[in-house]
Amino acid sequence: YAQGRKATNINLIRNRFLNVLYEALVNDKHTTLDFIYGNIEEKKLIPLDGQQRLTTLFLLHYYISQHEGVNEEEWLFLKQFSYETRISSRDFCTHLLTFTPDFTLNNLSGQIYNEAWFLMEWESDPTVQAMLVMLDDIHNKFKDSQGLWPKLMGNAITFYLLPLKDLGVTDELYIKMN
Repeated sequence: YAQGRKATNINLIRNRFLNVLYEALVNDKHTTLDFIYGNIEEKKLIPLDGQQRLTTLFLLHYYISQHEGVNEEEWLFLKQFSYETRISSRDFCTHLLTFTPDFTLNNLSGQIYNEAWFLMEWESDPTVQAMLVMLDDIHNKFKDSQGLWPKLMGNAITFYLLPLKDLGVTDELYIKMN
């Protein structure tokens, strides 16, 4: 999950992206996050490109649902988000959804580190570490905002889905292009 890495150029990219999301939700400036390529299999989106944006959207949905005290029935769909190849990241996301941070504190990642379910191996997992960085930055950006859940669930932030099967190509073409 590159958007959460700690590097000067990535910090700029992350901040710009969070600014776009903030403008869409807080200032009602709808945004479309371009194309996400992949396939839908058994009613599941399997992305080949767009994982960065989807992971950030997952974290944003988690954050806002917890920050605004949204009923679990409304955010239960987040439990369907999963990493197929990164088992540790999948496990982290599963545990994260059971946790409600103290939003009066500045550092969400520190709270998560102190949870009994947080595994020591995640301290050296770059994807989990990047998610924690992103959560802290989301918190810094959105902590003073309220009433965002309906906008987030509406059409304030959208993307185009381009199923590769509809184009008559397989993921091999996409892999070769990258």
